[in-house]
Amino acid sequence: MFCLQTAEKIMQHNSSCLGLQMVCDPLLKEKSFGVAEGGRVQDLRAMAEAAGQSFPGFTPPGGETQEQVRLSLNITFYLSFSCFFSFSSFLGGADDGVRGTPVHALVVTHGAYMCVAARYIVEELRCRLPPGVDEVRMFSLSPNAGLCRFTLDIIKQGNRFVLSGIRCVFVHRAQHVQ
Repeated sequence: MFCLQTAEKIMQHNSSCLGLQMVCDPLLKEKSFGVAEGGRVQDLRAMAEAAGQSFPGFTPPGGETQEQVRLSLNITFYLSFSCFFSFSSFLGGADDGVRGTPVHALVVTHGAYMCVAARYIVEELRCRLPPGVDEVRMFSLSPNAGLCRFTLDIIKQGNRFVLSGIRCVFVHRAQHVQ
């Protein structure tokens, strides 16, 4: 619910979103934390430690595994290529090193989901880490309202779109909420 509200506010107050339609993908939902749902992060960390597992890779009983989240990301990522490029002919105007990029997608999701997404993008899609960012920072939980920006190079091969390159511009930025 908070992600939807955040996306709506961004679209209302950002001139580069004028005339755009929001698309909500049910696969990009909040990660299920099972018995820990609605609890505090420090309690989840304690559960992971008690189970002898690392955090944030820990899956509480009844929760969604990292692999389940990864599968959702994979499906969403590749289905989105067709959607973005079939309906997008506008020029964007994003700052932070991507001005002039022809197609933009704003994905608003939860920090735990972004943590898995960052790992997927680096490990599966072979994205290099941005300058000054190590794997610990890259794969950490994104702070509330944290921003990550990636640029994707997409080419059309036959009747499908294929990722030909990906770059991380920044990760877990939170200055906008200070």
